[in-house]
Amino acid sequence: MTKPIKKLLDLLVEEHRQLLALTGQLSAILSSESIRPDDRARFRRQLEQFLELKTAHGQKEVAELFPALEQVLPQADHWQIKMLEIQEESILSEARHLYQWMVDNPASASFERLREDGARMIRWMREHVKFEEERLFSRLLSNGR
Repeated sequence: MTKPIKKLLDLLVEEHRQLLALTGQLSAILSSESIRPDDRARFRRQLEQFLELKTAHGQKEVAELFPALEQVLPQADHWQIKMLEIQEESILSEARHLYQWMVDNPASASFERLREDGARMIRWMREHVKFEEERLFSRLLSNGR
C-alpha cells in the first residue's frame, strides 16, 4: 500500500468517526419522548454540521477512494462502487431534505416525521461506514498498494 492510500484511508476513517459522533448526537435527540424547541434548534445545528462534513467527505470519496477501488477490485465487483455512489447521494439527499423541511417548518415540524426521517438517514450512514471499512478498505490494505 502506498503512503497516499494509507493517508487517505486514515483521513476517511477519522471523518467516519466524526460523522458517527454527529449521528449519535442526532439519535440521542430523536430518542427522547418529545422534542423541545431548544432540542429542535440543536438538532438543526448538528444536522447542518453533518451536511457540511458529509458533503466534503463524499467529494473525497468520489475523487480519490472510488478510483483507487476501481484499480483493485475485479470488474465483477465494481457494482460495489456504484452502490457506494448511490448511498452517498441518498444520505446527502435525505439529510438535505430533512434540513430544508426543518427550515421551512421550524415550529410546526412533526416530531414523529423528524424521528422517522432522521432515523433512516442515521441508519444509512452507519451502514455506509460499516460497508466501506469492513468490506472495501480492507481490499485496499491487502492489495499491497
